[in-house]
Amino acid sequence: MPPKQKITKDMILEAAFQITKEKGFEGVNARSLAKVIGCSTQPIFSHYSNMADLKKEFCEYISSYYNEYVLSRAKGENFFREIGLAYIAFAKNESNLFQLLFMSERTGVDMYSDMFGDENLEVAKVVSAKAGISLEAAKNLFRKIWIFVHGIAALTATKSARLSDAETEKLMGEAYNAFLAQEKKN
Repeated sequence: MPPKQKITKDMILEAAFQITKEKGFEGVNARSLAKVIGCSTQPIFSHYSNMADLKKEFCEYISSYYNEYVLSRAKGENFFREIGLAYIAFAKNESNLFQLLFMSERTGVDMYSDMFGDENLEVAKVVSAKAGISLEAAKNLFRKIWIFVHGIAALTATKSARLSDAETEKLMGEAYNAFLAQEKKN
């Protein structure tokens, strides 16, 4: 008799990733995970007491995927602009993952309030230096641009808008210039 396969958390998370990419997180349940993995539901519940616990850990899992996705595309001179374009590209190319990460309730996460953790604060410092504005003005600029870019990304992820890359870049440039002028005026 062959040895039983040991089901790991990574296997469960990868199955959730596969299902979410194809059908959205709504398609993830113990039975669908078990089917993809090729096991019963028991190993899933031996790792997670409920689906809410799985969702929380899965959001961390795909957050890492998202960070790699964005950083692999943001390597040029205008890092700030490229992050925005990568965010929109993620919404377009990975719409189900984007919707789970950025358009659904995640326990304990307030994206707007948590916007200036260490990573984003460093971006604000760079924007402050390059644009010749105070750090506080750079934070305001960052917030306004993020809300604008998130709007485009949300429309893209839900297929409510189909903007070309050129249209997206033009809109982002115009918004950046308008918001920057507003911050310089203030």
